[in-house]
Amino acid sequence: MTIEEINNFKIPDSLKEISFEELKNKFYQDSLDSHERLYAKTYIKKGVNANDSLEVAKGYYLLYVISKDSVALSLLDKGLEYSKNRSTEEYPAVFYYNKGDFYFDHANYKEALNNYFVAFNLAKKNNPFLAYNTKFNIGSLKSRIGKYEEALEIFKEFYNYVLSEDSEYPKEYYHRLIPMISLSDTYMKLNILDTATVINKEGIKIALANNDKDMYHYFVMNEGVNLFFKKNYTSAIDSLKKAIPTLIKLNDKSNMIFTRSYLGKSYLEKNKKSEAIIQFKKVDSLFKDYKGITPEIRETYKILIDFYRTNEDKENQLIFLNKLIKVDSILNTNHKYLNERIIKDFDTKNLVLEKEKLISDLHQSNTFKSGSIISLFIGLIIVSTLLLLNYRKRQGYKRKFEELISQKSIAINNPKGIKEKQVLTNYLSEDIISAIESGLEKFESNKGYLNQNVSISSLAKSIDTNSKYLSVYINQYQQKKFTDYINDLRILDTIERLKTNHKFRKYTIKAISETVGFSNPISFSQAFYKKTGIKPSYFIKELENSSGK
Repeated sequence: MTIEEINNFKIPDSLKEISFEELKNKFYQDSLDSHERLYAKTYIKKGVNANDSLEVAKGYYLLYVISKDSVALSLLDKGLEYSKNRSTEEYPAVFYYNKGDFYFDHANYKEALNNYFVAFNLAKKNNPFLAYNTKFNIGSLKSRIGKYEEALEIFKEFYNYVLSEDSEYPKEYYHRLIPMISLSDTYMKLNILDTATVINKEGIKIALANNDKDMYHYFVMNEGVNLFFKKNYTSAIDSLKKAIPTLIKLNDKSNMIFTRSYLGKSYLEKNKKSEAIIQFKKVDSLFKDYKGITPEIRETYKILIDFYRTNEDKENQLIFLNKLIKVDSILNTNHKYLNERIIKDFDTKNLVLEKEKLISDLHQSNTFKSGSIISLFIGLIIVSTLLLLNYRKRQGYKRKFEELISQKSIAINNPKGIKEKQVLTNYLSEDIISAIESGLEKFESNKGYLNQNVSISSLAKSIDTNSKYLSVYINQYQQKKFTDYINDLRILDTIERLKTNHKFRKYTIKAISETVGFSNPISFSQAFYKKTGIKPSYFIKELENSSGK
């Protein structure tokens, strides 16, 4: 969708009299891609006709939510253009925030940081929720590029805010664990290892108490790396191996690289070189589809170069030397001001000279052939093992997919967990129960769960009850936490849209997650897997295959 197409758009008669609020509701409630684009373009055009630049900006944001990378940035820029002189609690800060996310996802960390700073400065006065989210992302970015001391202060502040009475975050364990993971990781990188261990143990305890296996394994992962730095390599290997299946399930490439890198280094310390090289090559394989650069990637290539140099395998030495030069090139492009910190002992010019010498040696000798055969043999073993594991996983996914397709609908609740309503009378009066039940029916019918900012407090207020009564109702009758109740509704909505609307399947995972109310694609993927047992990307792919589209 180009800007020119938007300018030439004409509002259909059926939408000429509809209000901005109604258009927005239709946009978030309609599952057809063509309808969503129609509502977004109508929103923009009505804003232009009304000479209301803020409403035009809001329309561009709606269009951005359902757009691909190729036009996403231009839509954000147009939104900024219209909203920069009409500041509100949300705009234009939300445009800078999403531009930060865009650049972060494309490994342009300098621009990501610049946009996050602008978003934070705009939001900090009257939108603390967005301000703290932005600042947390700034902390994550600073950690990514090695500014650990600065990141630590941000993570501490964010953690204190989440726990404060003024916080807009629901008082759920999950929102506490997110900053704890970042805190433990940062303390570890600053070599404050005992503090990192204390946080990891507390995180593991909270995750187990809430039966959250995903978050449990993230803390196990962090402690595994912490154990590496404590030189307890055997325990480090056990913990890191335990975390890997969850990271694969969640398709978390950044942390898979992180984990496999330290697993490889732990094997090296145990003098298990063959196991170590397998892990380092898996890091290399992951990097092919990963846009970001982390210190672990660069260190992995240095280790592989040294390994093949020692084994006089000049062909593989050259292969990984080329990859290291590429990594350094990206680092130089994005982080010139960080080179002294990140690139300590390998100057790019020296790498190029070494590369040229290797090429010359290879032209004069065939000694690399035996090394290539060995590498090929190892590669075949790795590929065979991965194929077997992948086949077993896919079979399980296939069964779960077929179960989802065969069901006309999926229950919001776990039938084994639901208690009889009569049990509620031990906690609430019948009038309160009836009022809450009626309110929730209306909430679900109007798809209020698609609002990203819905909380137990806001929902309780909207149905004329209080959060304590609502929490008791959901916990006792539906046998689940409020967050799970909302997430299940969102996932059910997602499944139905994906089943019935092939255009919706074309959205990115990020766009789908935002459309159905999630703040980020990781939370969406976790909730989808928790509800269905399969990843959303797999579900979409199988739907496309089965429909022949």
